[in-house]
Amino acid sequence: MHARMLISDSIPPAKVTDKVGRVMNWMTEFKVNFLPVLDGEKLAGIISEDDLIEVESDDLTLAAVPMAFPENTFVFEDSHIYEVARMFALYKLDALPVMDNHSHYLGMITLRDIVEHLSLALNVHEPGGIIVLEVPHNGYHLSEIGRICESNDAKVLSLTVNNSSNPQRMLVTLKLNLRELTRLIATFERFNYDIHNVIFDSEQLQDYRENFEALVKYLSM
Repeated sequence: MHARMLISDSIPPAKVTDKVGRVMNWMTEFKVNFLPVLDGEKLAGIISEDDLIEVESDDLTLAAVPMAFPENTFVFEDSHIYEVARMFALYKLDALPVMDNHSHYLGMITLRDIVEHLSLALNVHEPGGIIVLEVPHNGYHLSEIGRICESNDAKVLSLTVNNSSNPQRMLVTLKLNLRELTRLIATFERFNYDIHNVIFDSEQLQDYRENFEALVKYLSM
């Protein structure tokens, strides 16, 4: 999935000719703290609510306001969703401009958009259980993990890898299509995998989904 597929049409960009008061009203209305600012079809930068609060007069235009982020803070339309997520995390934004290969503005992605699409990519809402394995860095073999799952009639719906508290080890999170994981867990243990965590009963999975939905709701407040 690429950036152009994540663009939201619900929030307009600001322009350098817009007045500070108007843009602040937009931020309140659309519940964002950042907005791209255009000069024609080119990106002039990203304005933040903090930038605007410092301005003495609401009648000044954005052309007179220093911006928190320069004009090169954006993603190209063919950027992968993981690169988009990296930019959001790096700059702590809640709105990110998308440009075409000629540096023309195409639209913006909101933080809510990226969270919702990542939830689809990770199959958060699909039924099934979750197993978190803790493995040494040199003991992570995706093909073996896949074979163990397949031998137990389990399909991996999504897989993520994160650092463990032990710098020599890593956490591998498997979202699976099965809720009954006892046999699969026993097979992993037989192959000397350490089981870090398991979520497989309906109440735990419902809590997992509700927590994620609460995050999305919070981002839209």
